[in-house]
Amino acid sequence: MKPKKIISSLAALPLIFSCMPQVSAYAEDIEYLHSTFENGTDNWTGRGMAAVTQTDTVSYKGSYSLYTSGRTAAWNGASIALGDAVTAGGEYSFSANVKFTSGGKTDTFYMKLQYVDSEGKVNYSSVAEGETEKDVWIQLANTDYKIPEDATEIQLYIETADSTNSFYVDEVVISSAGTAISGAGSSGKIVRGDINSDGVIDVFDMIAERGVFIDGTDDSAVKKAADIDGNGSIEVNDLVLMNEFLMGMITEFPQPPKPDNKWDEYTETASQEWIDFYESSICNMGNTYRLVQKLEAAENGEPLTVAYLGGSITEGKNYSSPFSAYVQETFANGSFTEVNAGLSGTSSVVGLVRSERDVASKSPDIIFLEFSVNDHEGELYKKAYESLVKKFLSLPNEPAVAIIITRSKGGYSSQQQMEAIGKNFDLPIISMNNALTKAFDSGLLQYDDYYTDEYHPHEKGGKYISDCMGYYFRKAMKTENRSDSYAIPETFVYGSEYYTCANAMPEELENFNAGSFTAGTGYASLPYGYTFQKYSPNNPLTFKTQGKGLIIVFKANSSGMGNLLVTVNGKTTKISGNKLYTWGGPDAELGYYQNVSSELDVSMKMENSDSDFTIWGIGVIK
Repeated sequence: MKPKKIISSLAALPLIFSCMPQVSAYAEDIEYLHSTFENGTDNWTGRGMAAVTQTDTVSYKGSYSLYTSGRTAAWNGASIALGDAVTAGGEYSFSANVKFTSGGKTDTFYMKLQYVDSEGKVNYSSVAEGETEKDVWIQLANTDYKIPEDATEIQLYIETADSTNSFYVDEVVISSAGTAISGAGSSGKIVRGDINSDGVIDVFDMIAERGVFIDGTDDSAVKKAADIDGNGSIEVNDLVLMNEFLMGMITEFPQPPKPDNKWDEYTETASQEWIDFYESSICNMGNTYRLVQKLEAAENGEPLTVAYLGGSITEGKNYSSPFSAYVQETFANGSFTEVNAGLSGTSSVVGLVRSERDVASKSPDIIFLEFSVNDHEGELYKKAYESLVKKFLSLPNEPAVAIIITRSKGGYSSQQQMEAIGKNFDLPIISMNNALTKAFDSGLLQYDDYYTDEYHPHEKGGKYISDCMGYYFRKAMKTENRSDSYAIPETFVYGSEYYTCANAMPEELENFNAGSFTAGTGYASLPYGYTFQKYSPNNPLTFKTQGKGLIIVFKANSSGMGNLLVTVNGKTTKISGNKLYTWGGPDAELGYYQNVSSELDVSMKMENSDSDFTIWGIGVIK
């Protein structure tokens, strides 16, 4: 985009300042709504699966804005009931400022009204729309919008065209028709040299350029605009180019240097129908910064460790083995290590308890999470999965984390909740649920081309997963998909308060006494077991520890198991060993939780002594 210039001399600056009128942004105009979010959410609510919170992380004006997250569909967003603020048939000026910081490079936002007409039908009317780049505020505005004459139950809402990116909203104003409400402007595109994003390059941008050069800035959009020569840093040459442009010595800025990236020239060799299959598996491109850093380090000869945590689909290695082989051959010019931490029949709750010893302790560079046919809709599953994501992202070696979503033959998958979590953290999400469903519906694949039974891929089916993962890696390495940095979000979809959970060994617990539970072997990578035999004396297993809570891993079966009473600091929780759809493998339940860490005085005993029970793990939430 060629920049537009309206002022070419710094000498004009004093005259400009003397001629500027000193007026209020909203002078003499009636405000029917003004949401600043300085004191909370201002009665805005989430629409669909979206959640809204007040945040001080990003703001357009003041210190706070409204953060909208957890979106699983484009229509999910932020909404407010207008009530008596406006009237049917009235004409108004609308304005809202929006910004997104994760996801693709651009996004399109809509400001709309939902209302019920005289026939009782729900209608949706577009008020304003705009396209913006990542990290750039854009104003959605319409100075003359007429509300339909028969409208009732009027709601104002903000959504996107087709993405599920989280986004920020600030300074929402409804004023009298014809009012030009001050805002970020309708252009959300970053133009080199237009530092203040007002659509022109003038002396004010030179002043801003000097400020960025001297003092720096934390605003990524400002950094991009101030990097006039496009070399990745703000230097004297950027000031020289700005001055030459304003003095008329040049009419446009030189093109940024083309990055030396071999992946930009890579051409896929598969047929178009299979490229479409791979493409349809990318549910969220996400932030690629950590992944690219790890892969480039591996290309330069540094060690690379890739870990997989999930259920039997992961344990079976039908996708992990071919993918590890691909990564080792393609990227690893140094040593390569695969960590397969799959465990049949286990959920993300069991995975969370196992995660410290089985994954985190290995210091992996890249971690894949797969539990989509093992988890369910309960709150514990959602929080455990989100806690796993935060746990891994918070590791000191800053690994890249990606999500693998599969499906059963009958179509079951926990994609909805896992997708919401992944998109909130802006993670890569590879959805075989999406790709396979499309392929089965189109006839590209038959069920036998992928499944051995209701859930598991055979060797060829696993290769389809691996191929989709490889396609994602190649695409992530291209310059157009590379992210500049990554920051762990401060808000969560369901909650990540269990992320410090780790399986405690008995010797790590103070005053551990097994009582009537007999020490024995564990289960797979779960290192120990304590079993209560039917009709044993019902003496409790006791210990003390420091933390916020406990997650108990135990042997679960569809019948024949007893109930364990877990008492912590006088509060008792009953855990049943009888679980639907279990077959004697591990399951897990929350035994206790409090919001602050303190000493936990723990006692576990059977509700009745006429049944068996086996403890396979004690996850302490620190």
